[in-house]
Amino acid sequence: DKKEGWGYKEAAEHYLRVVGVLVPRREEILSIISMLATAFTTEHPKVLDLGCGNGDITNEILKIKPNASVYMLDFSDEMIRLSKERFKDNSNIKIFKHDLNKGLSDMLAEEQFDVAVSCFSLHHIKFVNRVKLYSSIRNKLKEAGLFINGDRFKGESTSIEQWEFDNWIKFMEKQIKEKFGKNKTFSEVKHTQIESDKKLGDKPETIWHMEQDLREAGFEY
Repeated sequence: DKKEGWGYKEAAEHYLRVVGVLVPRREEILSIISMLATAFTTEHPKVLDLGCGNGDITNEILKIKPNASVYMLDFSDEMIRLSKERFKDNSNIKIFKHDLNKGLSDMLAEEQFDVAVSCFSLHHIKFVNRVKLYSSIRNKLKEAGLFINGDRFKGESTSIEQWEFDNWIKFMEKQIKEKFGKNKTFSEVKHTQIESDKKLGDKPETIWHMEQDLREAGFEY
């Protein structure tokens, strides 16, 4: 049987091929997260990278604070392999396979972090598990620690949500033609994205829903 979600290598390989092209302003988002993650810390911050993928966020943080100590967690074997290869010469980086639907791992029981970061990852977490995860993240942060989540969200209005989604599809349609030299129709790109969302378990929420969840989890700001 064909594996679904991030449990198969092909999902990671495909994501890495297209993410820089099909996610609008991704480099800017990575830059903002890394700048904020390092703005209020010492030269040796302790960072938790959730759903780390192949380590793009950690890499950006290390450009600003090269002495940072980072714990990286991801569920994909391929992403874990790529991250370990990428940071094999940095003894300050620790990388673990973990399903964030189960909260944070026991291996972090004694750890406290200056900042927790995530980028385009937590929308994969089941809704029922999110408050528990946010609460466990908060409990792992030092006083005045930051949780920074750059993610995929949806509009609260159904009509605006559909407009936003279709606008993204139009962007991808153009990018696919310009960057990959392939002519895909709007309908084809939209169908592919919808099927991908189903396969990978994408469950974006509204920013208001996330705010409610974060407050329920005990975040003050």
